[in-house]
Amino acid sequence: MRLIITASLIFIFMASAYSNEDLDELDLESLMNIEVTSVSKTAENSFTAASAIYVITQQEIARKGALNIAEALRGTPGVQVSRRTNNTWEVSIRGFDNLYSNKLLVLIDGRSVYSPIFSGTYWEFTNYPVADIERIEVIRGPGATVWGSNAVNGVINITTKSAKDTKGGLAKVDYGEYNESYYLRYGEALDEDEKLHLRIYGQLQKYQELEPGIHLKNTHENDDWDHLQGGFHLDFDVTSKDTLTVSSDIYHSDFTNYNALVINDFYEDGGATGYNLTLKHTREFNSKEKWNTLLYYDYHNIEQDVTLDSTVHAWNFETDYHFSPWKNHEMTIGAGVRAYRSKAKDKTGQLVFFPEDETTINYTLFVQDKITLQPDRWTLTLGSKFEKNDYTDYEYQPSARIAFTPNRKNTYWAAVSHAVRTPSRYEHGSNIFYGAAIGNNDVDSENLTAYELGHRILINEKLSFDTTVFYNDYSDLVTTNTNAGPDPITNDFSANSYGIEISSNYFITPDWQLKLSYSYFKIDTNYKDNIADTIPTEDVAATNKASFYSFYNITKDVKWDLMLYYQDSKNPSYNYDPQDGTPAFIKLDSRISWSPREDLEIYLVGQNLWEQSTRETLYYAETPRTFYLGLNYKF
Repeated sequence: MRLIITASLIFIFMASAYSNEDLDELDLESLMNIEVTSVSKTAENSFTAASAIYVITQQEIARKGALNIAEALRGTPGVQVSRRTNNTWEVSIRGFDNLYSNKLLVLIDGRSVYSPIFSGTYWEFTNYPVADIERIEVIRGPGATVWGSNAVNGVINITTKSAKDTKGGLAKVDYGEYNESYYLRYGEALDEDEKLHLRIYGQLQKYQELEPGIHLKNTHENDDWDHLQGGFHLDFDVTSKDTLTVSSDIYHSDFTNYNALVINDFYEDGGATGYNLTLKHTREFNSKEKWNTLLYYDYHNIEQDVTLDSTVHAWNFETDYHFSPWKNHEMTIGAGVRAYRSKAKDKTGQLVFFPEDETTINYTLFVQDKITLQPDRWTLTLGSKFEKNDYTDYEYQPSARIAFTPNRKNTYWAAVSHAVRTPSRYEHGSNIFYGAAIGNNDVDSENLTAYELGHRILINEKLSFDTTVFYNDYSDLVTTNTNAGPDPITNDFSANSYGIEISSNYFITPDWQLKLSYSYFKIDTNYKDNIADTIPTEDVAATNKASFYSFYNITKDVKWDLMLYYQDSKNPSYNYDPQDGTPAFIKLDSRISWSPREDLEIYLVGQNLWEQSTRETLYYAETPRTFYLGLNYKF
């Protein structure tokens, strides 16, 4: 296998001498100057932004062969992606890896997909079709000043394509030994003036069972997963200044999960249903004045045959106004309200919520001023989010960011931020394992003060680097007091983490792009006496991670891409012997595609080519070596 890989690399290198076609839409300077909105809720240049931001383009998603959002995030600097089972992933930023990475906020077109019950994201249901994603903006570090509580370690902001950019039809089929996926979309202008555009889509994904992991606690059973989803996206240019977007998705999943939360571990079947409706209005008065309004409703229901059933209704309204009140000042002010109604019931009685049915409301106010200290050189951004919630009452989350761009090839930036994570329903009012952990109405928010320094440099028209160093100071982290009797959930834990994240782009030729990233992460924890982490996350993090991409156009019609990922060993959780964590691994994927016509692409993807199978987490299953064949047809 390693001989084949080496030969493949040699072949790509030799083939470069015979190709004169440019990489489609891949230009270094344009990639570094992509406009992003995640840092300040207004469009700004990614090269000069005072934040650790990485943009995953639609082209990168396609050439990596990613079939879902979690896999599209793999290889991003500072981001940990681990496949846990066939239908679950652990995705985190700067540590605290877990199935529910509770310090990470995920958005799809501004709609939060953060669960209030356990704090985190259900990646198996956050399954928007990757073919219709325009870009994914990944902020490492606090985004709470803009996005509010729970955007502690980072924000993943997924922006979907506009309906006017997806006119016509697309049929997509992927078929392999362990997975199959079918996708169909169609878009069209609904009026003669082409001011009203509609896209509709449908998607079916089926994943077969994975191989049992080394630490499987029970007889291996089927952990398959079927996911059916559909939806629409409507864009309406109401006037020359007003645009209206209406979108909706509906899905249903059937799955089998290994359940380790209860005393007697076992597999159980389950199903999930969800739907959402989002309305967004933008009025652009001029280049410096804009008003945005976002309204959405989101529903999901998860039913498991034996254990927990949960239902969440989320209503959200928010508005923000961007304007320039004085010369060299760009201000954004905003406000919003979000209500959650959730119900959780465990039929085994081992996880009980008090009350079973609960409604909570969160109010927010946001103020930010971006000050140009020296045109095209120095900018200072000051802002804060102010919130009121039903669990911890008032919270404030300020930040200060400064950027210096001495020339078009360099940007230096620094930031100091404060962020909080509000308690989940589980932490605020629950009883697990008949008293092994008791939710506490007095549990407070977790706090982070983060310090960051960054530098971006365009060495020449072919090579660039982006470097960030950070130090995070956590206090009041949630854990469990294990004194005699019931064990209450308390804020008796603190931690410090630090690290460096480096990414690089290198265009060897106009047809061959290399991308490299490396992340170093270290965390020091400070537990008080008589406490333990019931759902351990803090020490389960790889110190070193790296990724390497090679995107190469052999000819105009044939492309060959290689994706190499490295992760060193992870420390174990409380369930395992200290010598028995997750070992280091290398994951190698490859994709080769052929486009015999402009409307047709055929491709073959191989995953986990380095080893027979790879265990990426401490739990349950290994990801096998697999191949799948795919086809994209435009009509």
